[in-house]
Amino acid sequence: MLRFFLFLIRVQWIDRLATSSFLIGITVQTALLTLALYRVADDAEHALVLATRASMLTCTAIVLLSAMSNIQNEFRYGTIERVLLGKVPFEGLLGVRSAASAIVASPAIIVPFIGAAVRYPGLVAGHTMVLVIMVYIFLGTLCFQSTLLLCQFRNPSAMVPWVRMALLFLGLSVIPFEGSRFVSYFFPTGWILSFAHDTDAGSLVTNFVVFIGVVTVWTGGAWLGLRRRSHRLIEINLTDGVEAS
Repeated sequence: MLRFFLFLIRVQWIDRLATSSFLIGITVQTALLTLALYRVADDAEHALVLATRASMLTCTAIVLLSAMSNIQNEFRYGTIERVLLGKVPFEGLLGVRSAASAIVASPAIIVPFIGAAVRYPGLVAGHTMVLVIMVYIFLGTLCFQSTLLLCQFRNPSAMVPWVRMALLFLGLSVIPFEGSRFVSYFFPTGWILSFAHDTDAGSLVTNFVVFIGVVTVWTGGAWLGLRRRSHRLIEINLTDGVEAS
């Protein structure tokens, strides 16, 4: 399984390199966001929050692109039958692919935190390390959830901007509104940002535990609610063609 996981990381990295315009855009965006937080951060806590926002802002696009391709590419390249008949269960394969997608996004995840740590060396601590791990967990599970969601649509690419917009405005409160912070707590991102803000040990533990709970609810809900329809759509696409769905 480890070799398979490493192979998927390599394949996804090659796939990202092949879409050079997207890679260039993500690189420029990461660099600009890191430079901005380095220049405008008022203190270490502010820098950590900005780094967290920057990494999630950039990486949601990477992860949603991977989610869109997870099942769609199998039909595009005619390999879906081998996937379904392989030794790795369907849900296990989606899980491994989603984890690989999060790993591939590592440069865009880590660079903002490096920028924050260069500005405030005291951020090189356990708090920051756990925060980075939480971002990885969020992105991996988001890819899994989004794969199940996007494969419900005939044109998954058309839905990606809407899913990303919902995450940015509701989960990250990019444009704050009355009650936006409360709404963000329904998403894992709200608890990640709360973890970045807090310094009290008790609050940090509470935020982490609730974060894991919210991630579990979203992931379990997506799997229980969409797996049967996903299997049915895949079966329809195999027998009648993609147009039938």
